[in-house]
Amino acid sequence: MFAGHGLRHLSTASFPRPDYTSFLQLIQTLCASKRSEEAHHRLLLLLSTSSSSSSSLDQQTYNTLISSLLKGDTPLLTLRLLLRLSHVIPLSTVFLSNYNRLTHLLSSHSLLHAHRLLFHMHLVGPSPSKATYTTILSGYAQIGEFHAARQLFDEMFEYHVVPNSLTYSMLIKAALRKRAHLSEAGELMRNFWQEVRIEKEEGKEAKYVRNGAFANIIQCLCHDGLFHEVFHMAEKMPQGNSIGEEFSYSHMIDSLCRYGQYHGASRIMHIMKKRGLIPSMVSCNCIIHGLSLNKGCMRAYQLFKEGVSFGYTPYEPTYKALVESLCRENDLAKAKDVLNLMLDKEFNMDSKKRLYNIFLGALRVVQNPSEQLDVLLLMLQKQCQPNVVTLNTIIHGFCKVGKITEAKKIMHDMINGTLPSCLPDVVTFTILISGLFDTGQSDEALDMLYNMVPKYNCVPNIVTYNATLKGLFGLGKTDDALKVFDEMIRIRVSCDTLTYTAIIEGLFQANRVEEARRFWDDVIWPSKIHDDHLYAALFSGLCKSDNFEQACHFLYELVDSRVKLGVVNYNILIDCACKKGLKREAYHLLSEMRKNGLKPDPVTWRILDGLHHRENLEISTDSEENLCFKPLKCRENLEIVTNSEQNLCYKPLKCGENSEIVTDSEENLCYMPLKCGENSEIVMDLEENLCYKPLKCEENSKIVTNSEENLCYKPLKCRENSEIVTDLEENLCYKPSKCEVNPIEDKICAYSKGPEEREPLSRMARRVFGLL
Repeated sequence: MFAGHGLRHLSTASFPRPDYTSFLQLIQTLCASKRSEEAHHRLLLLLSTSSSSSSSLDQQTYNTLISSLLKGDTPLLTLRLLLRLSHVIPLSTVFLSNYNRLTHLLSSHSLLHAHRLLFHMHLVGPSPSKATYTTILSGYAQIGEFHAARQLFDEMFEYHVVPNSLTYSMLIKAALRKRAHLSEAGELMRNFWQEVRIEKEEGKEAKYVRNGAFANIIQCLCHDGLFHEVFHMAEKMPQGNSIGEEFSYSHMIDSLCRYGQYHGASRIMHIMKKRGLIPSMVSCNCIIHGLSLNKGCMRAYQLFKEGVSFGYTPYEPTYKALVESLCRENDLAKAKDVLNLMLDKEFNMDSKKRLYNIFLGALRVVQNPSEQLDVLLLMLQKQCQPNVVTLNTIIHGFCKVGKITEAKKIMHDMINGTLPSCLPDVVTFTILISGLFDTGQSDEALDMLYNMVPKYNCVPNIVTYNATLKGLFGLGKTDDALKVFDEMIRIRVSCDTLTYTAIIEGLFQANRVEEARRFWDDVIWPSKIHDDHLYAALFSGLCKSDNFEQACHFLYELVDSRVKLGVVNYNILIDCACKKGLKREAYHLLSEMRKNGLKPDPVTWRILDGLHHRENLEISTDSEENLCFKPLKCRENLEIVTNSEQNLCYKPLKCGENSEIVTDSEENLCYMPLKCGENSEIVMDLEENLCYKPLKCEENSKIVTNSEENLCYKPLKCRENSEIVTDLEENLCYKPSKCEVNPIEDKICAYSKGPEEREPLSRMARRVFGLL
């Protein structure tokens, strides 16, 4: 309100000499608070309605105001302001630096407007420089428009503007972006190296321009996956001495690591060592850290050992990643070697304690607390007193393997003062409470929560209560868990999404579906504390309790309430639909996912592929006729049976006991089935009151029996290296190249022969099922 009041005074003609210093501060404040549109409007109002204001405004002040507006990152508003004020303040009064900044912003928002601004600069000045063209070329490089970029590059020579190495790098970037102009990029690359050498020899450009151009080339090559070109440049060094070797190699390592090529970055490091160069600490950390996190701990350990020879010391996060990855590989010898090498460095006692604690935390994945005790003994031998974090880590290791007695013994030692300055804290009790629940000792865990924790001046936090709720629900004590939640509400403990997720999962696990829905409506939704994990728990619970339709309605309600769901939530429902065979609903959920701006991930496609795979398992192939059949199968709750000779399905009558009449629904005829006499080849299907004559499944014959469906199949001859694979679960052979997976026809998938070559269906079916 105060700012607006002041601006109303500034915009009137009563002030012949406005205070532009105060107005500049106001413009900067508005742009910093993301009110750039208001800042543009106020400046336009000031300069367009008062001739005295515009005439008293000098060029420096005007450009300072424009520079402040550009910081608001609204280039279209700034361009519109300049054009509207051009009749009052000519465009030629704007500094070239402001034009370059404006073209740079416009290149990211609208290349068309950037080109129009370039045209105005040619008409009214100032003349565009190589920096102006380079910024517009960078916009074309981002979208891979090489032809437009090349045309603009050639236009520079028409206006006698000489490009520099950075300009060439932008054009090369445009050529490489879509990999459609690799030959032109090669020619431009040769010109680029020549330009770099000329700039170095003649001193045309500053060093940072050449370095920026080189960095732009390396980043572009890595972005487009042309890593072999980076390795070639590292070995040949086509730039010569025009760019510093250390800078070149360091930037190669940085770019390769940014795109996950840590082994390639280690190769660059090896090339540096061959040339007598020492990699920087930052480069070594980047490589070793990335390798440790991406299953390359052995190579990371090797580089660590090599780095120690030239004084390399990893940062604590890198050291943590390295020892954790070595422990996951169960290579404790190398992990201990890393610890010892770190301890040999000149660290103070607090830093050494942190190194020990990090190593103890890494040993938890081994699930062998004796290893942790050995490290504790080593600490004491080297006069490094453990702290509460050290002992909490060891207690957690014991609880993780179910040795709760040993964990409690360490806690009692902490209480009794055996280990000085290591009194238990809330983390200690939380770990023990969780361990007691894991071993089924719920009464002792609750006693510790309500009695021991307050006794030692520890206040249970949300993590403690979440562990309690999860443990009680895991043991099936739903009512006790809800009482703990009521206690949390009474003492005003702030709940988080983990609290609500544990309660929702527990209620569904106890089959209290309606109570879970009421808890969502009455507690969770009004709290506005929910995330994808909580939604996933709700969807999973509804699907497992056979409430798929309710789960879908719940999803649509969340979407209507403008809740942004994750792909995981849709995958849960799609998976449930696929397991139920609801193909239409599964693909409808997929379309809803895309409609709400989400892209299916690999898990989504794997789920849908499983749906088609289950359908495809119902298809068998006759290799002689190149036909795919859907074998006989009477689905549950369907009164449909199949006549294998005619490939027809019949709906039999609900015949009473001893009835011999069934009906052909297609022909509306009744026929009398075979009588199943003793020792005959006829078996009786008591559920359908029908008799079938099964195939003779002899030993070593080509016919196998599906006991679940009471059918015999004649599988394909599955030869080695053929296109036929065997489904061991169904004892069938399939020739996938002939069978269409989607859609699957009811009876026959596909014919490879022409219509005139096909034999009668009944005869072909007899051959498949061994009746001929």
